[in-house]
Amino acid sequence: MESAFGLTDANYAFQPSKPLLDVFIAAEGLPSGEDKLPEPTEAEIAEANKLKEEGNDLMKASQFDAAVSKYNEAIKLNRDPVYFCNRAAAYCRLEQYDLAIQDCRTALALDPKYSKAYGRMGLALSCQNRYEQAVEAYKKALELDPNQESFKNNLKIAEEKVKELEAAAQASGAQPNPFAAMFGGAGGTGGASLPPGVDFASLFNNPQMLNMAQTLMNDPNIQNMMGQLMSGGAGFGNIFQAGQQLAQQMQQTNPEFVEQLRRQFEGHGPNDGENEGGENNQPGQQQ
Repeated sequence: MESAFGLTDANYAFQPSKPLLDVFIAAEGLPSGEDKLPEPTEAEIAEANKLKEEGNDLMKASQFDAAVSKYNEAIKLNRDPVYFCNRAAAYCRLEQYDLAIQDCRTALALDPKYSKAYGRMGLALSCQNRYEQAVEAYKKALELDPNQESFKNNLKIAEEKVKELEAAAQASGAQPNPFAAMFGGAGGTGGASLPPGVDFASLFNNPQMLNMAQTLMNDPNIQNMMGQLMSGGAGFGNIFQAGQQLAQQMQQTNPEFVEQLRRQFEGHGPNDGENEGGENNQPGQQQ
């Protein structure tokens, strides 16, 4: 990846580009320039809680976009980790899993012992087929709340998915291709691979590809993913999940260019791979 895209400073690439507080302030449109966020007044806390309850009611009515808006308003009044976790549930229902994971991380930064945030992060990761990371999230949740049955059940499902992926890799005898997911294949799980005949030299010199690569490598999620791959600590499940995450990020960054790439690859071979599905995406009861 580094040589192909000319990204040479690996240590920089795998570090978060901004502190979490700065990211939060920018994302929520809050005033900047202060060392810490202002404490909410009693009136603001009461109003924020009312907005949160309205968001919960909208979730029950399956009005997920409207629920997000209510949680947004609540968060601007009071940075309660519960509000972030509830908004993560709404993002999960909208299949905006990266935003859900970001909200879970923010909730945990505010309250490191918030077990539900770990559990909800596990759900979002599982929905992205990132099962090994989901396993770790569920384990963290269970450390904080050992009696929660939903954490136990979801951990079991994620562990079974990891085993299925590893068994499929061993059965095929093929090396997993973390980038095959972008083109519809599953790397070592379905016999799919990057097809021959594609002009990779031209591809990696394409300005759009270079710009997209630089944008992606500034994303903290991608930095973490590539750090695991470069360290050699990623199992097959993580490698496969990494390809799917990278594909999703590329699709969001430049969908037109990704579609051009997909058409080019489809013209050089079959596209018959399927991705493993995630577990049931239920955000659970709101707080």
